[in-house]
Amino acid sequence: MGKSEEYLTPALSLPRRVFGFSAAVLTAGALVGFVAGAWNPWRLVRLQQYFNDPFFGLVVVNVLALLAFWLLAPVRSEAAQRRRHTTRWLLILALLPVGMCYGLFHSFVTVETREIAQSPSGERRAAFVTRGDERELRIWSGGWLGLRDVGRAGAPCGPTATARFLSEDLVHISSNYGDFDVRLAHDTGRPLNPMGRTCSG
Repeated sequence: MGKSEEYLTPALSLPRRVFGFSAAVLTAGALVGFVAGAWNPWRLVRLQQYFNDPFFGLVVVNVLALLAFWLLAPVRSEAAQRRRHTTRWLLILALLPVGMCYGLFHSFVTVETREIAQSPSGERRAAFVTRGDERELRIWSGGWLGLRDVGRAGAPCGPTATARFLSEDLVHISSNYGDFDVRLAHDTGRPLNPMGRTCSG
């Protein structure tokens, strides 16, 4: 190897390699996570909470990919390392349209969740899930990582609307428009008689 090549491709320092590979692993993990979160056929609550927004995912993946490339593929000479130099600038310039997409469309896919009640066993939970102007009471079932959305219990209106578990298979909903009891399937927790689409049920 000639001196010029040694100058262009020196060995990376250990900290740079560690941080660079860490950023590359995080990039791949974030990509998989946000794709799974946008798809989510398993209706996993944690995926919905942390990986639901594909536009935020684009920002995260773009920034992590840029960081990994900057750490693992430094440009020593723009003339001799045109591909690296071009790739770096493409990743930098991609931040503009990615950021614009996030700013324009982020609010349309944002999901806010608020847990308000747990069953006696702790295996079932009632939570308000808000998408834009629509708020629903959903039933979740399972442990922390395996928590799944098993169905809609209703859309109780009013700031004082709340819910509580009377038993493992029965949820009592109170709202400005009255009280409702929603039965849950014993095996899955799926609501059997959810409220109607209106505030009055």
